[in-house]
Amino acid sequence: MSAPTSARTALSTAEAGPSTAGPLLSINGLTKHFPLKGGLFGQSRGVVRAVDGISFDVAEGETLGIVGESGCGKSTTARLLVDLISPDSGSVILGGRTLGVDLTVRDLRRQVQMVFQDSYASLNPRLTMQDAIAFGPMVNGMARDKAVALARDLLARVGLDPGRFAGRYPHELSGGQRQRVNIARALAFSPKIVVLDEAVSALDKSVEAQVLNLLADLKAELGLTYIFISHDLNVVRYMSDRVMVMYLGQVAEIGPVDALYATPAHPYSQALLAAMPSMDPDRRTMEAPLAGDPPNPINPPPGCRFHTRCRQADGVCSVTVPVLHALPQKGHLASCHLHIPGSGHTGATPRTEMAP
Repeated sequence: MSAPTSARTALSTAEAGPSTAGPLLSINGLTKHFPLKGGLFGQSRGVVRAVDGISFDVAEGETLGIVGESGCGKSTTARLLVDLISPDSGSVILGGRTLGVDLTVRDLRRQVQMVFQDSYASLNPRLTMQDAIAFGPMVNGMARDKAVALARDLLARVGLDPGRFAGRYPHELSGGQRQRVNIARALAFSPKIVVLDEAVSALDKSVEAQVLNLLADLKAELGLTYIFISHDLNVVRYMSDRVMVMYLGQVAEIGPVDALYATPAHPYSQALLAAMPSMDPDRRTMEAPLAGDPPNPINPPPGCRFHTRCRQADGVCSVTVPVLHALPQKGHLASCHLHIPGSGHTGATPRTEMAP
């Protein structure tokens, strides 16, 4: 079923960003620290280093998966990308325009939309599904009849018959149906990028598979770019073109999904992938690949933040912060002294053996 209005119909007030040959989205040195207050007079007790100077690019049309333990900064990064919270430092560059310089928050949010984990809390319980989707376009100047036609078209595109679901309220839908509505609402602005923050983790496996297939179909049909955040490494592998591994607010490794899953370079990435359950009884995990909890983000360890849990840690790891270093596989980078020639790690290649 389709309505006259296409899901890719641009809002009448929307501005298209300039076309560039570079990445669609560039993040440079993004930092967010949350201050802690306490005591009788509310004195500062330090800061939580949720995101600590991360940089990465996202190409148009790709899906970048972001993985890591709880508390590593994945969701904070997502909220920084759509300016739900403001960074302490760093830049967000979309289509060659820098947020706060020649790109306004209003323009950013038209082009970058977000789908949250909690499908029920994301919807206004007093709005019908049709009105929930049409609300954003109407606030941005679209006439009500056009906004309603767009909402009904988007409901059909996400697999919900407008005749049955347009007039329903959130409590009348299942979790999977509500998440489909949230996806439709995100598409109402014809965004370039959709940030999916644990968007399928609250769904049972059969519904999760349906929503994942829907996301894949929408990406191909509408030319979308995804930033896909999840704890499920199998889901990330299925959805992503590249994967970024985060640990304690920093990027540990980033690279093409096949290369990273086949030959993870960072010891933390290796531990994460080793913890994946296997159906093969000969590949059972007999020993925990990683022990202990991450260090306190209020007072992270010096040097490499993973060295307190790393079995390959050396003296340099507790002193010097490793930088993202390019590996032989194109586009594969890891921030580990093991892979930095001349870093001082006993397992690293000496600098004199580097190719000219």
